[in-house]
Amino acid sequence: MIGDGRPIAIKVLVERGSVSSSQAVSLGLIVTELVLNGLKHAFPGDTERGQIIVQYDVVGTNWKLSVSDDGVGKPDESVGRIGQIKPGLGTSIVKALADQLEARVKVLSGPQGTSVSVTHATFAKTH
Repeated sequence: MIGDGRPIAIKVLVERGSVSSSQAVSLGLIVTELVLNGLKHAFPGDTERGQIIVQYDVVGTNWKLSVSDDGVGKPDESVGRIGQIKPGLGTSIVKALADQLEARVKVLSGPQGTSVSVTHATFAKTH
């Protein structure tokens, strides 16, 4: 993918928390897919360096996983309305895994890079 010795850093920011083994597998597959996409697409051949940040935040039963890069961003035609990614195989995999986790996928992309977040939020019932 990179292969030419360009320094692409991966930074991981994780809060303490626990998930079931099946949730951990799904989260791991999502991270793998999104990091590989960043390595393949965010840093074209003339990019000298870059960074991918994987972040996982937990508050109670709510959590958010995000994978962001400081690459070139996605072409306008690859991001549809309301920040949804147009489906490709990797996107379909991420969406299916997020659905299994009862989470939502959101994509933000621009000339300073791309960020994909997968969020699971539960809300207490009010009386």
